[in-house]
Amino acid sequence: MAKLAFNLMLEEPRETYIVTSAALIVGRIDCIQAEPVTDQQWAWGMHLDIGVAPFRRGGNAGSADEAASKMREAWEDWKVWAGLQDVEGAGGTTTAAVQMPVKSLT
Repeated sequence: MAKLAFNLMLEEPRETYIVTSAALIVGRIDCIQAEPVTDQQWAWGMHLDIGVAPFRRGGNAGSADEAASKMREAWEDWKVWAGLQDVEGAGGTTTAAVQMPVKSLT
């Protein structure tokens, strides 16, 4: 669950990526102003309605790489907000797991 995948949508008129982590749809990145404009502009958005309150982040970026970087930052923020931490599983795969507080039995 921890790694993000950026999946190019082929049927869109401009570059559009659906961002997923395993089967979870995390958000999307869209080219909102394509060439021949000198500087492309990109929009990114994350909307997760998991739990009591939705977690939403988004904004604009000057490049697809910058938008992806901002999406990764928001993903890390969401994992903290959700109380998750990355753990390495069998075969070196990374997943997000609930971080439980340590309680003393004495």
